Amino acid sequence: PGGVEAHQAAEVKGELAGFAGIATEVRASMSRRCDATPASDDAPLPAAGKLVYLIRHGEGCHNVAQREWRAAGKPGEPYTVDNDPEALLADAELTATGKDQARALVRRLARVSHELVLVSPMRRATETALIALPSATLVACDLLHETGGRHTCDRRLEVSALRELYAPRVDYSLLDSETDPYWDDHVREPKLSLARRAAAFVDFLERRPERRVVVAAHSGFL
Repeated sequence: PGGVEAHQAAEVKGELAGFAGIATEVRASMSRRCDATPASDDAPLPAAGKLVYLIRHGEGCHNVAQREWRAAGKPGEPYTVDNDPEALLADAELTATGKDQARALVRRLARVSHELVLVSPMRRATETALIALPSATLVACDLLHETGGRHTCDRRLEVSALRELYAPRVDYSLLDSETDPYWDDHVREPKLSLARRAAAFVDFLERRPERRVVVAAHSGFL
């Protein structure tokens, strides 16, 4: 539900070009070929395959901080370890606008039949799905994590803290690490690592029995 700003659109184009260069290597690591076709909300279930509804989280506190930082002409980003040493933006939550964006999805998603809701365990993606799907139980999956490392907004809370906030509506049993497995103070997660993680998620999804799945994640992952 979050809007895409001009600089984000330009960054996405650059990221896609980078991923194109490693696509062959990543495809070779997958257990089987995967073909994806855009479909409408009311598309029929394919004879062989799944319907996957992708949601990008609503506006987060870090998005506002970045917008204000750039408007002030400051270099870099507000959420690097150097600029946010106290990690005030860690695992950024939704803003009031972000929550409104999630509420705007409620009626649309009410018309979508689904058997499983998978979410990034990061708060802004989890909160988006909790609001947009008010009666659903969510399953957190670390493979859906935003690009990891260096940006405090992308360092997830410990699982014990997340359970206190969102259990029992969110199931954290798939998470193997109490702390963020993709965190590094100084190094941003490489494209190859992120692409392999996305390929691993596709393999994971293929093994699941559910055929109608909602996924709430991040721009970097999607």
